[in-house]
Amino acid sequence: MDVGNQTTDESLFANISSYESTTPEAPYTIPCWAPDDYLITERFWLCVVAGVTVSIISIVFNTFIFFVFVTNKQHRRSPNLYLLLLSLFDVFIAFAYIAVMSVRILVNFTSSVFLKSIWVRYMIPMLTVSHIGITSSTFLICFASIERYCITVNNFLVPYLQKHRPILAFIAIMCGVVSKGTIVKEVDIQLNPECYGELNYWKVVPSSLLYEFPLFNQYWRFYFRNIFTILAPFFILLLVNCLLLFQLREHNRKSKFADHDKQNVKEKKARIRATTKSVVIIVCTYLMSNLLSVIITIWEYIDSASIFSEEWLAFYVLSVDVISLLTIVASSARLPIYAYFQPLLRKEMGQCLGDWCCCIPESDKKLSLLDELQIPKTQLISTPDGESPSISSKIEFV
Repeated sequence: MDVGNQTTDESLFANISSYESTTPEAPYTIPCWAPDDYLITERFWLCVVAGVTVSIISIVFNTFIFFVFVTNKQHRRSPNLYLLLLSLFDVFIAFAYIAVMSVRILVNFTSSVFLKSIWVRYMIPMLTVSHIGITSSTFLICFASIERYCITVNNFLVPYLQKHRPILAFIAIMCGVVSKGTIVKEVDIQLNPECYGELNYWKVVPSSLLYEFPLFNQYWRFYFRNIFTILAPFFILLLVNCLLLFQLREHNRKSKFADHDKQNVKEKKARIRATTKSVVIIVCTYLMSNLLSVIITIWEYIDSASIFSEEWLAFYVLSVDVISLLTIVASSARLPIYAYFQPLLRKEMGQCLGDWCCCIPESDKKLSLLDELQIPKTQLISTPDGESPSISSKIEFV
């Protein structure tokens, strides 16, 4: 059984931007009944047990975040628009992970012909949707972080970013659609008539488009896609996060010498610093979850032959699975981050849960949040963009 070749083919299509994924196909040499059992036990625990568990948590958490944001007009007209859309894409990504990655490993673990016959019917469009979602989420985080930094330093671009926020969010989504939408035409399901009714009757292969247009394969899929969707966002967010950390330290230092401020101003500044921290942590989770992806991408640029050698094949296969899982882990961590760092949003989440569970009397629902925080109502009056016009609120994000 040619386990190495089969494993490499499947892993390359999990890493859809790999140039090596268009290596000419060898004749059918794998027995019709044979599953891909290379590191199958490790991959089962990683992609099925851990992957499905984390994906379900992500779906529940991000669905809740989406409804908290979408049911409040103030969130939709504030920088939280990016987080609203981010939570929606996170739900799709987690669902697609189960449908594509987990089911693929489960097919090989159980050698189920029936399960594979279902998987091949939706795999290509679901793979495309998941990659579009991942890239769109990346650019939503980029735009949200850039706006956050501009507000922090009171940059002249702030009014422009606020006014055109829906357009920028649309551009972030289109970045994913344009850069990854062609995946649906880059992958094909090849049938082997000799294996009819058996596990390897279907095989995931590069489409004829990649062989007929080699420049498309090399420059669009490998160079442009890797730079535009992986390397550039990673280093942009790394830079913005460092700048935000510096600004946060400066605000903390200045706050020690601001004893003359009124109590309500101090509370507002404290919330501003808390929301800044939440943005920094969100970006940090993205950077940590994509660090391995950046390493693999740079390795492919430098020495693509060695990474697919027998010596490094196991590392590559497991790395592709870990990269996919880390994306879901990062998305599932966003709700705890919001809840921990943002007391006002945490109270709103609690109120939403209470509304859904009918735990709060109707007469207390509207005023419970203000009463518990003891914040004057006039302090929460904001502009159409959801940000107070006072100078002390210029870095308010959530």
